[in-house]
Amino acid sequence: MIKKVNEGSYAKVYLSEYRNPNKNDKLSILACKVIDTSTAPKDFVKKFLPREIEMLIKLNHPHLVHTHSIFQRRYKYFIFMRYMEHGDLLEYILQRGAVQEDQARIWTRQLALAVQYMHELEIAHRDIKCENVLLTANQNAKLSDFGFARMCVDKDFLDIHSETFCGSLSYTAPEILQGSPYYPKPTDIWSLGVVLYVMLNRAMPFEDKHIKQLYQAQINKNWKFRSRYIDCISDNCKRLVTLMLEPNHANRVGIDYILNSEWIAMDSRLLELTIQENTAFQKARDEKEMLLKKLQVRGVQDTKDSSVENESSLTKGNPVNTTVDMATTASTSSW
Repeated sequence: MIKKVNEGSYAKVYLSEYRNPNKNDKLSILACKVIDTSTAPKDFVKKFLPREIEMLIKLNHPHLVHTHSIFQRRYKYFIFMRYMEHGDLLEYILQRGAVQEDQARIWTRQLALAVQYMHELEIAHRDIKCENVLLTANQNAKLSDFGFARMCVDKDFLDIHSETFCGSLSYTAPEILQGSPYYPKPTDIWSLGVVLYVMLNRAMPFEDKHIKQLYQAQINKNWKFRSRYIDCISDNCKRLVTLMLEPNHANRVGIDYILNSEWIAMDSRLLELTIQENTAFQKARDEKEMLLKKLQVRGVQDTKDSSVENESSLTKGNPVNTTVDMATTASTSSW
């Protein structure tokens, strides 16, 4: 452990060195997130931390921050991850100003592919914001922090609502602010739309700090591109941001729409997946199909078991009502 580089509500992040004994003690620089469960809220320790650990183990995509290893020592968790040399996106924007549209297009595509991968696995991130977008030395964007991530379906693959008010207020979708159960996937699209707006404008689309006023501003679409940047932004880009910041979640665009949008297509190279991007998505798709097949087999088995139980109850001498309604007999015999 070399030095502390960041600190959040329940965790501290350190720069660390790792020597690999299998590679002649080759030195690697990693980030280490240290979570002290003795000082964190019980709700976080019991509910959100186990989810985060599960996601870190499960998820593997070129545009998600890679987890190297996880250790637990008494009350502390040590999560070692790839070190992101250029820090987070918010820090980048504050230091360098608004992002050029061509660069914003590349980063938005990378983040959208990460979200598409998670959504294919029926997982919603639920905390997409500039602080959780980290940048590599090669200027690639990776999504991090899965503390609020959760499954979007139950064990029968039926959509389930989320009821947790989570994420950062400025990036929170109106259906969450409304306080009623919501589908989590569309909220990721809204948050990604806010991230894209911030990249292009070096400002938030909604400034209100009070929930009621913020909600009204979102519902009334009370936002606009900053005058100093508006002429530098293409119509295709403006249109996509508007579709992502649609207050009615049922009318909001999906992740596939973003990746195939006219704005992304303005750079034709971005329509092609790299080998790593394609492999990760195909693995997610295969895993989902395998789970659906298992569910199908389980459903057939449950049906068979139910039939066997019904036959068994009839052959065990259980009393059966032998009274026949003649009107019913007559009507069914004519079918």
